[in-house]
Amino acid sequence: MNLDARFAFALLALGSLGSAGCDLPSGTGGRAIEFEMRFGTAWRPGLPPGSFETSTGWRVELGEATVAIGPVYVHENPPPLAGLGAPRGKGLSDMLWDVLVSDAHAHAGDQHFDGGEVKGEWLGQLAFDVLDPGGVYIGPVPGTEGRARSLSIRLDPPRASIGGDGGALRGHHAYVVGVAEKDGLVVPFEGGLDIEEEGTKRSVDGVPLDVSLGDGIVVGIVIHPSAWFDGAHFDRLTEKNAAGRFVITPESQVRTAWFLGARGFSAFSAETRDAR
Repeated sequence: MNLDARFAFALLALGSLGSAGCDLPSGTGGRAIEFEMRFGTAWRPGLPPGSFETSTGWRVELGEATVAIGPVYVHENPPPLAGLGAPRGKGLSDMLWDVLVSDAHAHAGDQHFDGGEVKGEWLGQLAFDVLDPGGVYIGPVPGTEGRARSLSIRLDPPRASIGGDGGALRGHHAYVVGVAEKDGLVVPFEGGLDIEEEGTKRSVDGVPLDVSLGDGIVVGIVIHPSAWFDGAHFDRLTEKNAAGRFVITPESQVRTAWFLGARGFSAFSAETRDAR
């Protein structure tokens, strides 16, 4: 598995959450297989998960961070991003890291994406604790043998049957509690993110992947919480709650940055390895 040196992604099995699936479309051909899927978090060496600095100069430390993830679809076609090519001296991970989520052209959910054949699908949903350094093992996922080159990830409202600690979401698609600091100004904050059901806004399509799917292959989905608030200006939050934290309200600039970042190309990446 080729991990960027700046990231640490622990693929540890914390117990199966079960898997959900359905028959793949008929007529796709190929041998039926089962591969493994895991979720993990990217963080910078020397910092705990959820600690990062934004492009707007804020140092952020998340004390809570949970997001509802799933279903996940594995596609045969590459993402639109693949046709751009990597700049000289930069790999794909560098490209993903450097994308600014405040750029309107960087929002995966806003791009038209033709994934082609679905090579595998996990139809469950997980309340994923982004700050868990061990990650989460999802379990075996049904698929079709062959090359897969992209992922689509749904960001839907939490279901009653969601895996993990659904209560941590407080009824939202995602929920965070944290502290941001810049130039001596300290802003404790918290709030939830809700994504409207409009077009493809609840789908992050075209996450780059390149793997020959087969029995025992592990597909790791890596969440990058630093992308969520990269364009945020925390000093623009004005409302406080009873706990003394500034609230990320639906009309705030921080919520807009979070909405764009959570759906951006740099919010997710994929890593693969052979478990055998």
